[in-house]
Amino acid sequence: MRKKVRKNFKIFLPVFFISFLLDQISKFLVVKFLSENGSIHIFRYFSLTCVKNKGLLFGIFGNFDIALPIIMCGFFAFAGILFYILKNPKIPNFYLYALGLVEGGIAGNLADRLRIGAVIDFINFHIWPVFNLADAFIVVGVISIIFTQLRGKNASCMFQNR
Repeated sequence: MRKKVRKNFKIFLPVFFISFLLDQISKFLVVKFLSENGSIHIFRYFSLTCVKNKGLLFGIFGNFDIALPIIMCGFFAFAGILFYILKNPKIPNFYLYALGLVEGGIAGNLADRLRIGAVIDFINFHIWPVFNLADAFIVVGVISIIFTQLRGKNASCMFQNR
């Protein structure tokens, strides 16, 4: 069983660390080169806009002081995913990649909240609230898991460990 759990972490950890580092490096660069609420127009419908988000994903509940509940939920989600990986040695590789993305995104946003009390958002498509790489990693990971679950066992069998 330890061998399978170790295998889980050999897949999960690189995805986790890469997504976390990409998120943190991108936020560092945005803060370094853009003032708060500053914006750089890249394309017609895309800008880099530095925003401090005290709310949830995409700025939801941004006007309320809910920092502690958000941080607690983030810690519980982070711990829950780690517990799931530790207790389930036969997780398909595809799910480990998706969980690594989700966990990296959670850790990236938690690091911001603990360090500055808000999350740095900067990806602005002008038709959607400003977000960051951590948000994108979480959404892609969750949608990947949901899509695979909805497709059923036949679709997910191609992702089974061999």
